[in-house]
Amino acid sequence: MPAGIYTSRTLIYCGLAIVGFANGASERIAAELDQKGALAAFYNTFGVSTVVWAALFVVVCFLLRSNPQPMRRIDIAIAASAAIAILLPLPALSWLAITMIAIHLACSSRSTDLERRAGAVLGAATVPMLWARVLFASMSNSILVVDAKLVGWLVGTNSHGNVIPFADGSGMLFLEPACSSLTNVSLAYLCGVLFLKIYDRNWSLSAIKTIVLACVVTISLNVIRISSICLLPRYYDEIHGPMGATLAGWATMGIVLAIYTRGIKPNATPRT
Repeated sequence: MPAGIYTSRTLIYCGLAIVGFANGASERIAAELDQKGALAAFYNTFGVSTVVWAALFVVVCFLLRSNPQPMRRIDIAIAASAAIAILLPLPALSWLAITMIAIHLACSSRSTDLERRAGAVLGAATVPMLWARVLFASMSNSILVVDAKLVGWLVGTNSHGNVIPFADGSGMLFLEPACSSLTNVSLAYLCGVLFLKIYDRNWSLSAIKTIVLACVVTISLNVIRISSICLLPRYYDEIHGPMGATLAGWATMGIVLAIYTRGIKPNATPRT
């Protein structure tokens, strides 16, 4: 078999991941450009978390470094199905196609170690971009109610559904989907998978505990921020606005990275 065919499996999946990501994120990117302009959208990473961009970069690196593998019938079928889904102007279908590729790479007995690691990261990247949104769409009321109860407990006021009275009785805070902890939790999970796969670590009880801790801390920081609004409503614009959101985002990312840096160490005997 010609040598070029041996590289086609890796290159095709790599290309599909890049094009699928571009189409899947196109809706967010277009909205950022339309609402904020090119420069502001760039500084806001086009509405897509830097963790997700990092995941795409790692996937591409893993696939390009993996040993060449020949295309077989199952690869052709999966690649063709994914290409059809990705080329349709429906971002959600692109993430479904990427999920299918990720499962195949992670579970295929023919995959190299780097391909399996790429599949794991690729699959984790679909969690904040698709599956967290699907979960929220089907359980939004319950998720927001849990967030509201945590905030109400911390502030000392009784929440009603997703509505929390201010501590001084001057008004109420209505929790919207953007206030949910779910998106940040999905990003914390993705960040944990990135650490595991970059460091070439397998799943273990210690790794699971570290990821759970990062997710709990993420929820706690979001609850503290919302509670601050209820305790200090006169500073609503500062805490809830772009400045507050940016500071909270960087603080959350810094603490999550510190947790993973301490809890997940590089593999002392990396696999080849």
